[in-house]
Amino acid sequence: MFKTLVKAAGTAVVALGMAAAAHAAQLHNGEVVETMNAGGYTYVQIKEEGKLVWAAAPETKVKKGDKVEFDEQMNLPSFESKTLKRTFSPIIFAGKIVVK
Repeated sequence: MFKTLVKAAGTAVVALGMAAAAHAAQLHNGEVVETMNAGGYTYVQIKEEGKLVWAAAPETKVKKGDKVEFDEQMNLPSFESKTLKRTFSPIIFAGKIVVK
């Protein structure tokens, strides 16, 4: 029974790792519609395939109209920035924003 549990746990870990890798690899790109900096982060709203998407990443020099891309690290249905006194719903957190 122990061997069966270990095998099942190993399979679950591999499946979770693959799902996390696939999710982390999701690349977003679009034109910056709105941007602001606060608390060491840059918040950008981009237009991607006709939809507006909010993202946050470590502070980056970016301006309205820039074409940017970023990898999705985490997606939250809602995030309240106490510094900006604003709630972003939903928002993507990225490791970095790259201006193209």
